[in-house]
Amino acid sequence: MIRSISRLLLAVAGCFALGMTGCAGTYDLVTSQRFRADPFGTMFKSSDPMTVLESNPEGDERVRAMRDLKEPKRNGGSDAEQDKVVGILQTSATTDRRPLCRLAAVEAISKFDDKRSVPILLAAYQNAPYDAPPEPGQDITLAGGGRNSRIPTSTFTPETVTVLQCTVLQSLGKYRDPEGLRLLCEVALSPTPKKKLLVEQASFLGEHMGPTESDRMDVRMAAIRSLGNYEGDPKAAQVLVSVMETERDVAVLGRTHEALVSVTGQDLPADPKAWTEWLATGGKMRKKSGLFR
Repeated sequence: MIRSISRLLLAVAGCFALGMTGCAGTYDLVTSQRFRADPFGTMFKSSDPMTVLESNPEGDERVRAMRDLKEPKRNGGSDAEQDKVVGILQTSATTDRRPLCRLAAVEAISKFDDKRSVPILLAAYQNAPYDAPPEPGQDITLAGGGRNSRIPTSTFTPETVTVLQCTVLQSLGKYRDPEGLRLLCEVALSPTPKKKLLVEQASFLGEHMGPTESDRMDVRMAAIRSLGNYEGDPKAAQVLVSVMETERDVAVLGRTHEALVSVTGQDLPADPKAWTEWLATGGKMRKKSGLFR
């Protein structure tokens, strides 16, 4: 009888939440420790996101709170509240050992207008391969017995790293920041490593950390797409043309062409020669109201 009632509660709660939060949010909620302890209270009471982030260490609760979080300064909050939220998100986005928490923090900070968002995103990109970045001066044992203080270890899967880095790169385009542009250009111009090189890179990180060519291609594609947000930016246009000149992969060329059209306002064909000639003749860019000045 008790088991039947529990199943009924779970079914009712699930049906209600499906209409309110979607499948992914519902699954996180009904499998959480808080739901098991208080199913009705969990489903029908909304916790303040900031209260959860300050006091609740449970991963699924923190993920939910970050998804519901609103930027304090844009919603009548104080400078102190803004600083507190940014600090929590910075820590989670760059060092949290739980991939879903780190991803949720990256997504949350990318919605902020705070000038600190870009440095946090840049750090999140660099730390994405590592679940525990080393402390300054910490030695890490490498395969073969060597030691290196600059290379941390990780248990994150290649898929986790790829999702984190792609999310960061896609978010950087929103800010049109010079530092963000520098990283996007660097990633976009980096040839996709071949399988042999990727295996060698994985030797000191552990075999489970070896990224695939597809993983690295996804990261490049995210950077190229994000460059499309830099409308009228000469540097973004030059880098995209360079990719067109040297790239042979059809998918990368297609994404690069889309970004170039967005940045330059020019409706040239997806032909590297056409874009090289355009750049050589001055590379004038247009927007809807006319030429960029």
